[in-house]
Amino acid sequence: MPASKKRGRPIAPLVEALGPPLSEVAWSPELVAQTLEILALTLRDDELLWLKPVHADSLRVGLPPGAQPGNHVLGVMGWYPLQARVVHSTSWRYEDGKVILTYVAVVDPPARLPPGSLEAVPIRRAELARGEALAPPKSIGIAAVVEHALRHLSWLVRDDPAIGEALAAWTEALAGYRPEPFRALG
Repeated sequence: MPASKKRGRPIAPLVEALGPPLSEVAWSPELVAQTLEILALTLRDDELLWLKPVHADSLRVGLPPGAQPGNHVLGVMGWYPLQARVVHSTSWRYEDGKVILTYVAVVDPPARLPPGSLEAVPIRRAELARGEALAPPKSIGIAAVVEHALRHLSWLVRDDPAIGEALAAWTEALAGYRPEPFRALG
């Protein structure tokens, strides 16, 4: 049948036979479970750096059903290639109708990065996003997510022996990042 004849045919019977687009199906085994946000952080010459995507606010990938998030982060780090020292979940948030699960990946300083992939950005202090007792903040900027991740690492360096050992060189750089519950006590 010529293409011109095919174009004139109604699409409704085809949609009815195939069903709605996968993005509109409430559940499907092929559907990505959630979005995994990865904050690749490194320490070079006593300066904390964030290896952020050149063309995006943060590095986000789909987390397939059945994938263990930490292992998935390690796989993504291999794309660049970056050598991780610590991979740890730090937070989650609801954004644009989906859950964003954030992991920090502390990596060795790369000798170079693939062109057009990631750029090393100096980390600046930021205020944490604040919500209400029964409601999240109206918006959570990526700078607040990075700040929260560094405060989380600061706590882990002191509290978790494995992370304390893996990040022994980070102790001084993280000294100013106090986890929120402890800031009032210090």
